[in-house]
Amino acid sequence: MASGWLSLAGNHERQVLELRPGRGGPSDQYAHAQLTEAEFTWLRTLKAWHRFSDDIYLCHGSPRSDHEYLLETLDGSTLRLATAAEISDRLGGEHSPVIACGHTHVPRAVRQGASLLVNPGSVGLQAYSDDHPVPHAVQTGTPDARYAFIEQRAGGWHCEHICVPYDHAAMAALARQHGRPDWEHALLTGYAA
Repeated sequence: MASGWLSLAGNHERQVLELRPGRGGPSDQYAHAQLTEAEFTWLRTLKAWHRFSDDIYLCHGSPRSDHEYLLETLDGSTLRLATAAEISDRLGGEHSPVIACGHTHVPRAVRQGASLLVNPGSVGLQAYSDDHPVPHAVQTGTPDARYAFIEQRAGGWHCEHICVPYDHAAMAALARQHGRPDWEHALLTGYAA
């Protein structure tokens, strides 16, 4: 909380704050049970989006929703790269030179007009199953941690995705200890169970 790092609210932060007894998924229920009022107070201060600079806009899902995939689209239960028209619609008029998003945990960079759209991926969960809006899996196919660098150079903005091996087996064991075989499998393989 006092790290000085910019943090955004995503769908899980919102869901944890809105959680009612007996509701929500196991991840939200577990997170909610671990937090004190100090953490809840901090979570309430987080914004859903942030204009980092004139050139960089940050959001969790899309500019209009923390639960909307910006760069991917569901076709039935299969995730695919979104079309330019789908991305444009989800941007809702946002045209920053760099738009960084997350939500799917899938590392990706897309050029859309004059904008570089970047999802850095996930440092700690490379696959998951979701039921919104229909049941589907999101998978990277690797247990490695992912992040990205963006840099302005001559000729425009550039993105470099980084894939780093880490002790994912220890995290998978922790998931197993907490009764989450789905997360254990995802952390070990990068595939949803």
